Amino acid sequence: MTTSPYSIDLRKKVISYLESGKSQKSASEIFAINASTVSRWWLRYKKEKHYAPRKRIGRAPRLSLLVVNKYIKCNPNFKSLEMGEYFGMTAGGALYWLKKLGFSYKKKTLPMWKLAKKSEKSIKI
Repeated sequence: MTTSPYSIDLRKKVISYLESGKSQKSASEIFAINASTVSRWWLRYKKEKHYAPRKRIGRAPRLSLLVVNKYIKCNPNFKSLEMGEYFGMTAGGALYWLKKLGFSYKKKTLPMWKLAKKSEKSIKI
């Protein structure tokens, strides 16, 4: 589960409220934030002189979009399973990367007998 940090606007309001001499408890009640969060922001502001959220780092992806794009250009008629095997992942993982690049499923055309039924329905009055 991922959560996004509080806005800088809110942090600025809380810090300016605390700088005016008010208590952390009243700040947490007024701004509807947990008291420990207000305390962490205040201690960090006193120590580092800013209230911006820390940069969130995560694991670097195994592939880059450039590598995937190059594979697609070299193999235009591939299946997601083949792409997954090439990069050492599942077919679902391959679909994830394709979706990031803006590709979607190609819909199969309807069989002729279904097309004929559709045209018959549209002709009937």
